[in-house]
Amino acid sequence: MSDLPYSGPALKRSAVHFLTGKVVSALLAFGILLWVVRLLATEEYGTYVTLVAGGDFALIITSLGLPWIAARYLPEFRLHANGKQLAHFVWQIIAWICLFSVAGALLLFVAMPRLLVFMDLAQQTDVARLYLLVLVLEGLRGNVQANILGPLMQQGQAQFSQIARNLGLLLCLGVMVVQGPVHLRDVVLAELAGTFLGTVSALLGLVWHLHRHRDLPGKDGWQAPNWLEMWPTARHMYFSHFISLTYSSSVLVLLVQRFLGVEATALFGFMLNVNGQISRYLPATLLFGLVRPKLIASYVGEGGGEQLTRDANLVGKVSLFVLMPMLVFVWFAGGEFLSLLSGGKFTQAGYYLGGLLLTLIPLSQRQILETVAVASGKSNLCLWGSSLGILTLPLIYWLFELGFGLWSPIIAMVAGQLLFNVTLVIAMTITTTYRPDAVGFFKLAAAAFVGIVLCVLTRMAWEGSLLPYVNGFVRLPSDVQANLFKIPAQQITLPTEWLGLTLMAVLACSLFLVVSYFIKPFRLEERIRLNRLLSRNVFVW
Repeated sequence: MSDLPYSGPALKRSAVHFLTGKVVSALLAFGILLWVVRLLATEEYGTYVTLVAGGDFALIITSLGLPWIAARYLPEFRLHANGKQLAHFVWQIIAWICLFSVAGALLLFVAMPRLLVFMDLAQQTDVARLYLLVLVLEGLRGNVQANILGPLMQQGQAQFSQIARNLGLLLCLGVMVVQGPVHLRDVVLAELAGTFLGTVSALLGLVWHLHRHRDLPGKDGWQAPNWLEMWPTARHMYFSHFISLTYSSSVLVLLVQRFLGVEATALFGFMLNVNGQISRYLPATLLFGLVRPKLIASYVGEGGGEQLTRDANLVGKVSLFVLMPMLVFVWFAGGEFLSLLSGGKFTQAGYYLGGLLLTLIPLSQRQILETVAVASGKSNLCLWGSSLGILTLPLIYWLFELGFGLWSPIIAMVAGQLLFNVTLVIAMTITTTYRPDAVGFFKLAAAAFVGIVLCVLTRMAWEGSLLPYVNGFVRLPSDVQANLFKIPAQQITLPTEWLGLTLMAVLACSLFLVVSYFIKPFRLEERIRLNRLLSRNVFVW
């Protein structure tokens, strides 16, 4: 057996392609997010958020666990199968994906009028039906990119597909802006064009990769697992995610639209988009498509639950290490940050964004726990964890009735993720060799809490007695002297806004790093591994 596809050099090469593509696609996605929220009226943007949430919901329903079959078994096929077997398995997965997504779109096409009446969006029937084409193409493109090319360690092709999609969408929006006012239908058409371009790019990259490996020799005596063996993993993970949908962000968007109206949906949807952008680029999520194939390939090829535990804890702690400074900053200056991003459309909502960011703490660990469970043959535990999350449904309705407003979905999201994670950790601690690094996770949380307290105290000192002393050395403009951190967005210039936010971001990050340096959340062996991986003596914490 050759481990060349998942060797160290292959992993680093794939990581370079992955991170390079992610930087470009992140900039494009962020530009699209900020442009769309400015181009559309609040009501149209709220409708667009509802369509996107409904589309995500439909794609998860029609997946039937196929992404987890690809994640679990594609590395095994790449290691042991010959070229013909590998290609046959890949095209089987793609055929099932296309069949289920088209069937789901047809059912939605028929049911669309009644669904939109229920959501008070009956006037958008034509646009919603047009969005079904985006749903089908994005389902195919996303699965080929993340669940086929990813496990095959073809991150160059995968990221090129994402860049092509975002760039096509952005260019189409630019053309439409030149022609006149942009409405919801124009945005959907632009997304359709970009998704088509990305889908073609992903399929061409996959065909090229399979053609290169058509003469791949297989391992003697290896028997390809049949679909009856693979479906239990798919069934457990599918129903786990299906149950999770009942309290997912997509469903919560629909509930907010129903209970609080379109304007609240626009705010909640925009915060979810910002939250999603942060989530996508956390190490646990960002590197998930890169690390998961390596972990599963190592486990399948050689075994090693202890190594899997060490890697899972390290990735989880690195993800939180990146997330915590952002959490400190948002709780410190979330209102100004949200107002700036939305062009002044959404103000005084910083604590909502801070609460929403709290959901990323358990969410950043969920994918890691799911991978450990699937690799260990305990995928049924994910089903039990998701089932307990249903308890959040009565909670959210109760909170809506009590008048908690947008805090209702935020609290429900945190509770649902915590129930899932706690269930898996306890069950796997009992049934497998997995052991979470509770001390390290606690130290990261403590560093964030201390960082927030220090930021607040520093801000109070700056706004009080320290400002005259600072102004004695650096002559600040009079409007900045008045109150650098509390000036309404509409009353100050863009450079002043960015100056204040930059100072607050640097302060939040610096204080968190200082606290982390003293309490050291990473163990010595983890710091050595990270420094070796980065080829720099960076992690001294």
